[in-house]
Amino acid sequence: MSKFEYYRPKCLNEVFKLMAENHGYSLLAGGTDLMVKLKENLIKPTAVIDLDGLEGLKGINLEAGRIVLGALTTHTRLEQSELINRFAPALAKAAGLVGSPQIRNKGTVGGNMGNASPAADTVPVLIALGAEVVLSSKEEIRTIPLEELFLGPGRTVLKPGELITTISFEVLNHQGCSFQKLGKRKALAISVINASASLEIEPETKVIKKVRIALGSVAATAVRVSAGEEILIGNYYSSELIKKAAEEVSKAIRPIDDVRSTAIYRKRVAEVLVGRALEEAWSQVTCTRGG
Repeated sequence: MSKFEYYRPKCLNEVFKLMAENHGYSLLAGGTDLMVKLKENLIKPTAVIDLDGLEGLKGINLEAGRIVLGALTTHTRLEQSELINRFAPALAKAAGLVGSPQIRNKGTVGGNMGNASPAADTVPVLIALGAEVVLSSKEEIRTIPLEELFLGPGRTVLKPGELITTISFEVLNHQGCSFQKLGKRKALAISVINASASLEIEPETKVIKKVRIALGSVAATAVRVSAGEEILIGNYYSSELIKKAAEEVSKAIRPIDDVRSTAIYRKRVAEVLVGRALEEAWSQVTCTRGG
């Protein structure tokens, strides 16, 4: 591990100042990814800025009909949150499948996004929920759809001097959302593939109004797949329709072979997982919330 300066700021203005003064900085959120990279000399920052002292970036709140997550909120807190389990149980499920209890206790939702792994478990759910992220710097605050944050493995649109501060999504009364994951084992496994789907219906007619389908580990970033969504919007639910949408998603994705799986296997499993996610989302929206 190379030598670096260590800072633990107490407010965002101090963070902005430190980032401006240390051009080779790395941000430390939970440290579950950063510490591995430091120990293996994959990165050699001149300064590490520890964000753990920013209490204002921790927590989960309901504000004006939106769930707002501080970027430093841990996966354990997501998994256990009453608000998340009530309004976005798929996100609680995904958070509970991240790594080990130790990883979930330290790892943060914003840090996970900043790491930009294509296999991140919470990211497809948040995309399916229509999440937006707030990116803050000394010069500006900008809000973008979550799917626009990622450029590739380990790469985001974050500019020098900028960091993720909050993530939010709208709470909808007639929406269901599901998360599905396949790993090499039941725990402590990086996703071979994961999938999430949300459905919003017209409460009186039960017509499908909005759909969002997102997958991880099938491309260089987590991806939203509009091909399957278009088949469902404006139609009534049927098993045949769900099957057709899942097939279209499988056709649309372009996964690669790697150490965890083959591209062909991922395409086959994508069809299965998307089908399950859509079925579960439909069950939630019609049974749990009364349609």
